[in-house]
Amino acid sequence: MNLDKNKVVVGLSGGVDSTVAAYLLKKKGYDVIGITFKLSEEFNIYEAKKVSEKLNIPLYIKDYSEEFDLVVKSEFAREYLKGRTPNPCVTCNKYIKYDKMLKFAKSIGAYYIATGHYANIIYDKSINRYKIYKCKINLKDQSYVLYSLPQNILKHTLLPLGNFKSKKDVRDIAKLIDINISEKKESKGICFIPNNDYVSYIKNKFKGEILKGNIVDLNGNVLGKHDGIINYTIGQRKGLGDFNKRMYVIDINPDKNEVILGSDNDTFVKGLIAKEANFILSDKLKKDIKVKANISQHGFLFDCKVFNYEKEKIKVIFEKKVRSVAPGQSIVFYDDDKLIGGAVIDYIIK
Repeated sequence: MNLDKNKVVVGLSGGVDSTVAAYLLKKKGYDVIGITFKLSEEFNIYEAKKVSEKLNIPLYIKDYSEEFDLVVKSEFAREYLKGRTPNPCVTCNKYIKYDKMLKFAKSIGAYYIATGHYANIIYDKSINRYKIYKCKINLKDQSYVLYSLPQNILKHTLLPLGNFKSKKDVRDIAKLIDINISEKKESKGICFIPNNDYVSYIKNKFKGEILKGNIVDLNGNVLGKHDGIINYTIGQRKGLGDFNKRMYVIDINPDKNEVILGSDNDTFVKGLIAKEANFILSDKLKKDIKVKANISQHGFLFDCKVFNYEKEKIKVIFEKKVRSVAPGQSIVFYDDDKLIGGAVIDYIIK
C-alpha cells in the first residue's frame, strides 16, 4: 500500500498538548485522524471524543489493554520486586504507543504519526538519519522518554509542539479550540497508578510475593526491619527510621531481601553498566564518546564517558561522582540540545 504523506494519525488523550498538536497539523493542511488507546479498565474516551468533535476529525479507539498489562504494567511491578526503579513511559513509548500507532497508521494508508510530546525530530541528509533534539521549553522537554525510538519510527513521526517557547503559547492556542481544554490541568505521575501510589498497586498485584526483611548497614549489621523492598528506592532519605543521623538507601539486595543504608557520601557512584542501548546517530556505539548524561527525566546533566561493554552493554564513567543512580531507570546522553542515545541502567559501579 502506498502511504499518503498528507495523512497523519495523532494520538489524542483529550488533554491540551495532544489537542493542540492535532489542531496545528490540521491548520497546516494535513488529513488528520485521531486515535486513542484503551490501556486499562478505567479508560474513559469522553475527553478524546470531545476533542475529535471540536476539530471535526475521525477518532479510532484501539484496545491495547492486554499488551499494555503484559509489557508495561507487569514489568513495572516485577522490576520493583527486584529492587529496581523502572520508567514505564520509556517502555510504553517503545513497545506500545509509537509502535502500535505506526502500525495502525500504515494500515489506513497514513505516512505519519504525531503526538503532543515536547521534542524535535530533524532529518540529517548527510548521514541519512533522523535526529532527536530537545524542545525550546526546557522544563517541558520530553526527549528523555523518546531515546529508545528506532529510525523506522522517527522517520514517520511529527512532533508539532517542539518549537514552542512557552507552555502559555500552547494554552493560548488551546483557547481558540475550547476554553475548558486550555484550562485543563496537566497529568502527572504514572497513568495507571491511582494517586501515584505505586506501592499499593504492586501489593494488590503481587500480594504473596512481598516479604518482610532486614534493613542493614554497609557491614551487614541489622538496623531494623522493612515491609518489602518495593517501599524503597536508591537515594531515599525519608521514612527510614530514627538513627540519630541522616541515612540514605544506597542499595537494595533482592536476593537477600535487604535494604542497605549508608551516609550521604555513600550515595555517590563513579559509574554504571547499562543495557538495551539505542543510539540515534548510528545503530550502535562505534567508539568511546564523551557526552553529558541525564539519569532521570527532569534531572541534572553530568559529564561522562561512554564505552562499549560485554554482551552489547555499555559502560558509563562519570567525570565526577554522581549520587542516587537507580538501576531500572534510563540514562540518556546529550551533546548540547541533541540527543545522542540512551540505555537502561543495569547496575552501578562504586
